[in-house]
Amino acid sequence: MPSINLAPGTQYIIAARKRRVRLYGIAVLVVFLFAAAWAALYAYHQALSKNNEDIETKIKTAKAQIETLRSDAVRVSLFEKRLGEVSTLLKSHVRWNAVFADLERLLPVDTVLTNFEAASDASTITVQGITAQVDQVSLAIASLTASEAHPSVFASGSIKNIQRQEQKNGEEASVIYGFTMTLTFDPNILWQ
Repeated sequence: MPSINLAPGTQYIIAARKRRVRLYGIAVLVVFLFAAAWAALYAYHQALSKNNEDIETKIKTAKAQIETLRSDAVRVSLFEKRLGEVSTLLKSHVRWNAVFADLERLLPVDTVLTNFEAASDASTITVQGITAQVDQVSLAIASLTASEAHPSVFASGSIKNIQRQEQKNGEEASVIYGFTMTLTFDPNILWQ
């Protein structure tokens, strides 16, 4: 049976309605997607802002701690510098112990030293002293000079001068002998 269309534009209207509903649905979906994206970006921005504030707070705290510890750091730095200088001094320290020990050990008992002249870079020392007997001067040279049976830091020695001096103590007069001697030694023992 044949059909007659009594409203010829209805199909077009129905199709247009379906398209309009689809367009509205797509528009609502696009608006929803943009709103969701904006909400996500806003939440991300807020999280970054909060994180930034936390980091700035930590930076301020760290700067305050640095300022409070700055004087300690300067003190530690200066201490390390002084420690390095002391270490350098100790490494280059001249040790006269062996020289003085041999002078004390090997000089005759009644010989008194009055002057001592030495330099760490020289291989000789000059010693002045006094003794009651002139023979003690030669004994001093002999005892200070090293030999196979007699160890000493001094390799050799020589007398520069001997002076006879009279001393009066009340009515008593005594004779003493002042002498100057030069002793030779190896200066490397000063750095050991």
